[in-house]
Amino acid sequence: MKKPFHLFLLLAGLGLACLLQGCAVYSTASDERLVDTMSSDKAISGVIKKDLMAKRFADGWNISVYCYYGHVFLVGECPKELRAKAVQIARRDKRVRSVTPHWFSPRPAETSNFVLATKLRSALIGTGNLNSTRIDTEVNSNRVVLLGVANSSEERKLAVRAARGVNGVATVTSYIMLPLKPGSNFRPTGITYQGLHQPKSAPAAPKSAGKTQDHKGGKAGPAPRQAQPEKPKTPPQDSGPAHEDIPLDTPDDAPYGDIDRV
Repeated sequence: MKKPFHLFLLLAGLGLACLLQGCAVYSTASDERLVDTMSSDKAISGVIKKDLMAKRFADGWNISVYCYYGHVFLVGECPKELRAKAVQIARRDKRVRSVTPHWFSPRPAETSNFVLATKLRSALIGTGNLNSTRIDTEVNSNRVVLLGVANSSEERKLAVRAARGVNGVATVTSYIMLPLKPGSNFRPTGITYQGLHQPKSAPAAPKSAGKTQDHKGGKAGPAPRQAQPEKPKTPPQDSGPAHEDIPLDTPDDAPYGDIDRV
């Protein structure tokens, strides 16, 4: 009688570990992709992970690989001089349709990634009308990245809102996709939102903000009035520079509607 009980404890422990790490357990019942598409995506991500390790990218650099409909996402920390090489490796597989890199710039964290990932996963699970098993998450120094395939724009919006509402989250970048039809020309883009409950250590404005330094060494005067910044643009990541996770004053009306008022 002890062996079945020990097996139960082992399985329960594995499930809890997966929950705390913020990972999603995909299944054919909850994922919007077809079974053959899911198998192909899993194979692609596995090959890329293996190739990155072969080039010693696992030596101190944490790069996670995700793939949905052949669109690959590289998320993590990587030295600038190695980033282009990582993308090049990911593009080797002929099945890859695009590669979207999301690099975190190193910075101190107020809350550990483990703790924040636990709170994030709990928030996603506790959100009504949201199947949290469709959502993959990455957490780095109070910054959150959401990936996966939602069944509707409403479900995608719920995931973003839930993540933004977690205490201590500085920014949320969403790459959540909707189901794609065969032959789609879709190219992934990420939209970054500020968290609703910023960590205490969130970057503050510099002390010189609002003043202009006199080039002759004289007394600083008031800064000239500046026009309001334009709405941030997010070009396709496959054809442009990699996304660097920097807090943005991204308006809530793009692309998911006014999240705060829904």
